[in-house]
Amino acid sequence: MRNKKKLNIAIIGLGKIGSFLFKYLKKNKNILAKKTNVIPNVLFISARNNKRKRPFSFNKSMWLKNPLKSTRDKNVDIIVELIGGSEGMAKKLVFESLKNGKHVVTANKALVAKYGDELSKIAERNKVNFEFEAAVCGGVPVVRSIKEGLIANKIHKIYGIFNGTSNYILSSMDKNNLSFKDALTESQKLGYAESNPASDINGEDVSSKLKILSSLSFKSQTHSPS
Repeated sequence: MRNKKKLNIAIIGLGKIGSFLFKYLKKNKNILAKKTNVIPNVLFISARNNKRKRPFSFNKSMWLKNPLKSTRDKNVDIIVELIGGSEGMAKKLVFESLKNGKHVVTANKALVAKYGDELSKIAERNKVNFEFEAAVCGGVPVVRSIKEGLIANKIHKIYGIFNGTSNYILSSMDKNNLSFKDALTESQKLGYAESNPASDINGEDVSSKLKILSSLSFKSQTHSPS
């Protein structure tokens, strides 16, 4: 891997997804380098709670107390935003990253649903990528399919299972005769639901995903001024 270029990454947000990503990149660095001819290198990490015990070890020099510093660091190529929410630090981080010429990868469906059009324009102006495949049914994947594979098709409707947590809860209630509370607790133990499952069970998660897919499929606008 001597002649391969390093791709320096900052992971901001270390919940289930962020922690998994960190461990995955570390474990599969060589495999990814062979496939892409680029070495993925996690340069910085950051999260709200710097005292929380993490399911992985890391060099203390990697930790950023202020995640916005990653948007100004000349060595950072990609910023992965996994904070969540459409406002606050998540919004500041993504807007600043794109304005400063950093590629952005995010799983934040609330942010993309509210500011996706505006962020895409900023990314285009600064000639960087704004990637949000993980925000909507990332395991399918559907975003890239609509943006690229189905670009010449006329889409008439969108339907499917958009929230794995609520799908698991309802299936468990039906098949295993569980109460809603017990099914939710079980889904949290299995890692399907977050410790705070509000957006999954109140419909916000599905609403954001549908806004994103509707924007891509029907050219509707989800733009909100920042």
